[in-house]
Amino acid sequence: MTSLPVIIIGVNSFALEVASIFQKNEVVIYGFLDDDPKKKDTQIGEIPVLGSTEDESYWSLIGKNCGVFVALENPTERKKMIETIIEDRQVKPVNAIHPSAIISDIKNLAYGVYVGAGAIIQPEAKLGDHCIVGAGVIVETGAIIEDFVQIGAGSVIGKECKLDTNCYIGIQSTIVGSIKIGKGATVGAGSVVIEHVAASKRVFGNPAKLM
Repeated sequence: MTSLPVIIIGVNSFALEVASIFQKNEVVIYGFLDDDPKKKDTQIGEIPVLGSTEDESYWSLIGKNCGVFVALENPTERKKMIETIIEDRQVKPVNAIHPSAIISDIKNLAYGVYVGAGAIIQPEAKLGDHCIVGAGVIVETGAIIEDFVQIGAGSVIGKECKLDTNCYIGIQSTIVGSIKIGKGATVGAGSVVIEHVAASKRVFGNPAKLM
């Protein structure tokens, strides 16, 4: 995880889940940053909203005195913020891993990864940078999850599947073994995918069909 205090960027339901994970792992949360001026000087539980990402006094702490996790809900905004942090602060976001998650090989996790409660990452499965793996997800042996993939709660990613960059898997979906989900593709909630999905396509249903 991290031995440094952590700044969480974003104040929303996802950020609260991230904060809960850090607290369960006894990681000190320095505070939240959010660019909505109405949220400044408020508190989420006992955690202060310090200010915005434009506030240099807090921004400059990232990488030097604090780790960071980007919890923005909009994927495009989240990716842009992460890229800004890497370029400006020369540091990658830390991981947020629920203590009840089972990860067979922690070395196969990259940076800025979120793994929710009860998720299982089997041997030889690999997660790229900044993936979001929801509660109860199972990633089977040998599956490859590329950068910025989001997997909804309760989904099952079969053996040796490959999920390409920026794809989205809705909650309670099943991706059958060895299936490839292309870059930027979307799988609707509750779908069962038994055929490859091309880049940027949207599928839904059991079995999943193009939308």
